[in-house]
Amino acid sequence: MKKFISLCGVFLTSGILCAQIGINTNNPQASFHIDAAKDNPLSGAPSAAQQANDFVVTSTANVGIGTTSPTDKLDVASGNARIRNINSNIGIGGTDRVVVADATGILKTIDFTAYSLFHARLTANQNLTSSTITTLLFSTPLATSPFYSYSPGTGVLTFNQPGNYLVTLQASFANAPAGTQLLIGVRPNPDANYLGRGSHYNATATSATVGELMNYTTVLVIPTAGYQIRFTAAPNQNCTVLSTETGSTGSGNVTNVTVQKI
Repeated sequence: MKKFISLCGVFLTSGILCAQIGINTNNPQASFHIDAAKDNPLSGAPSAAQQANDFVVTSTANVGIGTTSPTDKLDVASGNARIRNINSNIGIGGTDRVVVADATGILKTIDFTAYSLFHARLTANQNLTSSTITTLLFSTPLATSPFYSYSPGTGVLTFNQPGNYLVTLQASFANAPAGTQLLIGVRPNPDANYLGRGSHYNATATSATVGELMNYTTVLVIPTAGYQIRFTAAPNQNCTVLSTETGSTGSGNVTNVTVQKI
């Protein structure tokens, strides 16, 4: 009798240690497995369609909804997630982060404002020749992201992702005779027609340290990853694009470019 009780204890202990709990299934695939539609097979792994209504918790505490093999703490095979009362908890601008999904559906957080922004200042003053299109050369970007690759040596900006981008180009030109018209723009690389351009006219001559300031903003629709552009300036008379201005109120940057994915 004692031997029988001992054997029963061994079998019960083994069952507790190795047991998998199945609800609506005799073939559980994880530590805890609910087959809501009762459509799983008696043996073997259920198909993707059969898993669609399943809920599991694995031995590593991964939770699967619609999958019996979750690879993350919460793995939802398909469908939407909803938090009904989420609007009662208001975020803090400037410190909170944006939640995004990567290509495999894993949720991550990013600082989207910084992540999507490209900003650079003109490397140095650039002398322009009348009726010549000159590529503006900006320094290493002060702000950028994986959306962009920029070459300070060639002035070519490469978009690493297609989409819509807002471009603001600001320039100040000096040493310009009266009647100078400066055209700044965005051109593709290899060169072709302008993607966008704007112009500024000064009626009187400018000095060498304080120029005529102009701003131009446009939207670019980038068709493919790897698409390249350059920022250009073209005057009708010789002049200089200033990187900084110096005047009675101090010195500061005046020619820069900002690009943001929208």
